[in-house]
Amino acid sequence: MAVAAGSAPPPSPGTETPLIYRRGVRRLLTQGIYVALTALVIGYVYTSLDLREFGFGFLNEPAAFKVGNQWLTDVDGVTNSRITMYLVGVWSSLRAVLVAIALSTVLGVAIGVARLSPNWLVAQMAMLYVEIFRNTPLLVQVVLVYTILLIGAPLIENVVNVGDFFFVSNRGMALPWPVPDGGFWNAPEWFVGVWVAALIVLAVAAGRLRAMRQERERETGQPQFANRWAFGVFAVGALISFFVLGAPVSMDRPVVVGTHYIEGMVMEPEFTALVAGLTLYTSAFIAEIVRGGIQALPKGQTEAANAVGLSGYQRLTLVILPQALRQIIPSVTNQYLNINKNSSLAYAVLYDDLFRVANIVQNKAGHALEMFFVIIVTYMLISFAISMVMNFFNSRVTAQRI
Repeated sequence: MAVAAGSAPPPSPGTETPLIYRRGVRRLLTQGIYVALTALVIGYVYTSLDLREFGFGFLNEPAAFKVGNQWLTDVDGVTNSRITMYLVGVWSSLRAVLVAIALSTVLGVAIGVARLSPNWLVAQMAMLYVEIFRNTPLLVQVVLVYTILLIGAPLIENVVNVGDFFFVSNRGMALPWPVPDGGFWNAPEWFVGVWVAALIVLAVAAGRLRAMRQERERETGQPQFANRWAFGVFAVGALISFFVLGAPVSMDRPVVVGTHYIEGMVMEPEFTALVAGLTLYTSAFIAEIVRGGIQALPKGQTEAANAVGLSGYQRLTLVILPQALRQIIPSVTNQYLNINKNSSLAYAVLYDDLFRVANIVQNKAGHALEMFFVIIVTYMLISFAISMVMNFFNSRVTAQRI
C-alpha cells in the first residue's frame, strides 16, 4: 500500500511508543514537577522564617483593649480573649460586606437598566454615574464620604430630629430597631424563628405551584407571577400572625442623651462611610455588567415581548433579566468577592473590622506571621462562602428553561 506524501509511516510491528510521548507518562511527569516546585517553595519559606515560637496560644490571652461594637454588648475587652475580640471584628466585617452586597446589587441593576433607557437624560445621568465612580479610587471615595459625614453633618448638639423617629448628626444616623417582645402568647424565641421559617416554606411552595402551573399552560402565554404570589402569601401570613398571635417584636426608638445615642440602631459614620464607598464603587461595575448582559440578548426577544403586549416591567422581569442572568451572575460574583476583599479599607476610616482588630492584636502581642495567616484564612473562608452561594444560584439559573 502506498504511503501518502508528508504523512508519518505507521510504526513497524514490535516497536513501542517512546515513554515521553505517552499521555499518562507526560501527565505524571508534569504533576511531579509541580509537586517538586511546591516542596521547594515550602522548604524555602520554612528555612527562611524562624518558626520556633510559631503558635496561636496567644489568642487565648486577655485582649486588654476594646473595639467599637454595638451588637455584642456582652463582649468586654478586659475579660474576653483576643480571639473573641477578633471574632467581633469578623462580625463587623460581615455586616459591612453583606449590606454593601445588597445595596450595590439593587443600585447596580437600576443604573444598568437606566443606561439603556430611551430617555436621553436618564441614560446620560446613568453613564455619568458609572464613569465617575468606576474611574475613581475606592480609597478616595471611602475617605471622602467619611469626611463629609464628620464635617458636613450637624453636631450632636444640633441633631436633626425627624419626629423623634430618625436622627442625623456627626455621630451617625439613628433609627428605630425591632427587639424581641412578649408576643406570640409569650412563646419562647425559638418558636418565633420556627414560625417565620414555616411561613417562608409556605411562600416558596406557593411560588413553585404557580410556576408549575405556568409551565403547564405555556401555550396560553398567561403569566402566573410566581414571585408575587410567594411574597403575597408570606405577607398575608405575617399580618395574620401579627394580629392573631400578637407582635413578637417591639420597636426600640432612639434617644439622644448628652453627646451619644442610646437605644435604637445607630449607623456610625465609620460604618456608613465604608458601606457607602463600597456600594458606590461596586454598583458602577455591576451596572456595566447588567448593561452588557442585556445587550448580549438578541433584539428579537424584546420585539417578541412587545408583540405579545407585555408592559415594560413585564418585559424586563419576565423576558430580559431571566435570560441575561446567565451572563450576569459569574461577573457579579467577582464583584461580590471584591467587596469582601476591599472591605479591608475600613482601616482608613477607623472602622473596627477584622483587619484593624488583627493589627491591634499584632501590635500588643507580636506574632505578626500568625495574625497574617489568620487574616488570610478568614478572607478566604468568607470568599468561599460567597462563591458557594453564587455558584448554587448560577446552577439554578442555567438549569431553567427559558
